[in-house]
Amino acid sequence: MLRFDPTGWGKAFEEEKNNLQYYLKNFKVAINHIGATSYKNGRSNRNVDVLVTVESLSDLSAVVVRLQSKGYKLINYEEGQDISTLIVPKKILGYGVTIRVMVYASELFNRYNAFMTLLKEHEHLIREYNKFRDELTRKYSRDYNTYRKLKIDFINLQLEEHFKFE
Repeated sequence: MLRFDPTGWGKAFEEEKNNLQYYLKNFKVAINHIGATSYKNGRSNRNVDVLVTVESLSDLSAVVVRLQSKGYKLINYEEGQDISTLIVPKKILGYGVTIRVMVYASELFNRYNAFMTLLKEHEHLIREYNKFRDELTRKYSRDYNTYRKLKIDFINLQLEEHFKFE
């Protein structure tokens, strides 16, 4: 895992953000740098995460189709979900880029933003999250579904301890 690299990760994000703004200029979207590479003391496996938020499920589907037409590879999406995950077809400045397209104001979107806020405000949670994620990566590197479920369970546990969700 790489230590925090604001120069490299920030440049890779900006380059991909410019591409996304061009490809998605006909859509109303917000594009943000998220995940371990976006906060101080985060660690990454040479991957920069980008969140594209849209207003509705139909916009999500249209954005996914548009990105696929530009060579982005869809790796996770089920009809009716409020999130999809795509991989950028090439490395940018030596970094891979993962894009999550999410419907704005969905429960998942709100929980993810709350967790990012927690990480930015609590240094000890960053260390705990990095350690947990490193352990998951070692154990479940070939089982994405288990890795994802356990990571989501960890995030939900942290949120339940710090926030009250209706």
